[in-house]
Amino acid sequence: MKRIPRKEAVYLAGDRAETLYRLESGLVRIVELLPEGRTLTLRHVLPGDYFGEEALEGKRHRYAAEAMTEAVVRGFDPRAMGHEELHQVARNLARQMRRVQAYETHLQTGELRARIARYLLFLADTPASFRDARGLYVTVSHEEIADATASTRESVSKILSDLRHEGFIATAYRKIYLLDLRALEREAEGVLEAA
Repeated sequence: MKRIPRKEAVYLAGDRAETLYRLESGLVRIVELLPEGRTLTLRHVLPGDYFGEEALEGKRHRYAAEAMTEAVVRGFDPRAMGHEELHQVARNLARQMRRVQAYETHLQTGELRARIARYLLFLADTPASFRDARGLYVTVSHEEIADATASTRESVSKILSDLRHEGFIATAYRKIYLLDLRALEREAEGVLEAA
């Protein structure tokens, strides 16, 4: 097992894919660096999920894997895995594919404000969420939200500022407190309050 600090890469695009990974704890995102220098989040890896599936074909990694929280990963040599283990990997990758398809819908529908609200609510159900005396919060940067919602950091900052002024969230260093989950759910659905 290997411990990966937050914001560190498990592997980079172009690295040789010799190891299949399973996330034991934390949250990892699979990202693509776009030609203009932006990063696009393609999928989130949750505890129990396998990733680095290029190792099953002996290819190089097409995308990078980055820890969004401190993460613990376990590596496997796919050539040494038995039939049942590989079947378990295939089932897990199929579940992840369904999540990715739902995530694509999230990215491609609705206004940016709704997409940001959806993403914050998504993170609330992952290892990127915590509670303290102030309440439920997620650990995510404005840049990571932009990467996950096909947006820019500036646009995200503006919308988070609006949500903060409306009392839906509060922000602190690397923390976004979700103060009004119902209001965020309405925002995620694109339901606007009557003026």
